[in-house]
Amino acid sequence: MQNSNPIKLNLLRRACVGDILRRTAGRHPDDVAVVFRDTPYTYKTLNAAVNRCANSLLKLGVKPGDRIAILSHNCDSYLILLFALFKIGAVATPLNFMLKGNEIEYIINDATPVMFFVEDALVDGVQQIKKSLASVKHFGVFALKGETPPAGWMKFDDLTGGSDEEPSVAISGDAPATLLYTSGTESMPKGVLNCHLNFYATLLSAYTDLDLEKKDIILLSIPLFHVAGIYLSIAVIGRGSKVIMEYAPDPMEILAITKSYGVNYWVYPPTLYTVLPLMPGFKKEDLSSLEKCISFGAYMPDNLLRQWMEMLPGARFMNYYGQTESSPLGTSLPHEDMLRKPGSIGKAHLPLEIKIFDDDDREVERGAEGEIVMRGPSIMLGYYKNGEKTEEAFRNGWLHTGDIGRMDEEGYIFFIDRKKDVIKSGGENVSSREVEEVLFTHPKVMEAAVVGLPDPYWIEAVSAAIVPRPGQTIDPEEIKAFCKERLAGYKAPKNVFILDALPKNPSGKILKRLLREQLGKQLAEKPQTA
Repeated sequence: MQNSNPIKLNLLRRACVGDILRRTAGRHPDDVAVVFRDTPYTYKTLNAAVNRCANSLLKLGVKPGDRIAILSHNCDSYLILLFALFKIGAVATPLNFMLKGNEIEYIINDATPVMFFVEDALVDGVQQIKKSLASVKHFGVFALKGETPPAGWMKFDDLTGGSDEEPSVAISGDAPATLLYTSGTESMPKGVLNCHLNFYATLLSAYTDLDLEKKDIILLSIPLFHVAGIYLSIAVIGRGSKVIMEYAPDPMEILAITKSYGVNYWVYPPTLYTVLPLMPGFKKEDLSSLEKCISFGAYMPDNLLRQWMEMLPGARFMNYYGQTESSPLGTSLPHEDMLRKPGSIGKAHLPLEIKIFDDDDREVERGAEGEIVMRGPSIMLGYYKNGEKTEEAFRNGWLHTGDIGRMDEEGYIFFIDRKKDVIKSGGENVSSREVEEVLFTHPKVMEAAVVGLPDPYWIEAVSAAIVPRPGQTIDPEEIKAFCKERLAGYKAPKNVFILDALPKNPSGKILKRLLREQLGKQLAEKPQTA
């Protein structure tokens, strides 16, 4: 062993995400891996492009553990860079492309990346704060529009001249692969460190719980800055399936791509399943290729599920629950249980163990509510540079999700609410989701979200934001009366706002923190109007 090459010893038993592409390219070299804007890459050509990029990065001095930031919509360059970073042990640090200057500045200065690649359409915003991004040594552009980058910026194409050979870098399975910043509910985002072994563990679930097969053609509209987008990309490449990559979710394009490429696998939040049937000419669209449809990120109302089951009687539907901190494994509810267990998020994915704990970290009885906790090999390394938050999340050897749920006698888990989204109104706890489920049964309601707003009497007043179906007009008093007939008085909304749209991130998740701010301002200016 003294004379052994350390790289060869590392390769002997390592879990490196970049190796997944190399191995699939060996098994299925001529099969199409990815299509972006009608440009196909076989597994062989994709792997070669990734290697050229990886070796070019090494020549520029990028080392294992270096963070590389990315601000872009989905594109082939994004995916190539992502896997190149995996192959050299650098840490991909994707940013939400909707972020503004001060938000970008905060994340970059927290993550301290040495390189920052930006889509050309977003370069101007970064240019305005460029001088304050002290850690960044190289700025690069994804030239999707073909424009000349600003002075001092490299083109991503400049990284395509490296060697096709596999890069020779020792990488531990516990080495960070991604640094993903949470977008949710706290004042400042936290950086989540997911390692190579985390993503390896997710493959167990993708091929069993999600029934991902070699023959599948997946439409990837989920942004690659989102853990779900990264997870799907890794899983598809590991399986040797085909992914059609969309620049950004566009309902009409989703329908067109599905038909033209014979897409059989969708993964979308309920908001897109709600919007798609409202598209002009939807009833004439040919979606007969669809076989598997996953809903993630929020509750899919029963009436919406039944509508899709009637439209696609041959397709199988599934609910999915997960977190960035779990890469993003959690639970799923299979097709055969979707109607039998309405409202359930299913059972734990293969690599995970999940329980329901009380505030003292003791497991509660079946049927009782408590915090959803989980453990297994997909759990993150921790929060970047935040030992206190990591220790709090990992107390007693479990990831504390911050979600309230219950488990029934058969082991099915039901999501109740985020801890911070439970509304404390008049001394009673109100689940925002319970109220939302009632609102979704109103025939005029297309979208709904419920939050608590400060109130001198109720402390927190249950407040509903409603987006009507096209062509429908809703009176707030109509909604209040509808809810009072179906909910206890303290759960019925005290404030109802009729909006044109709800604030969402690019993956379709409703941003309740922004919604609270928006509704709070409206309430202060003119109560109960929008």
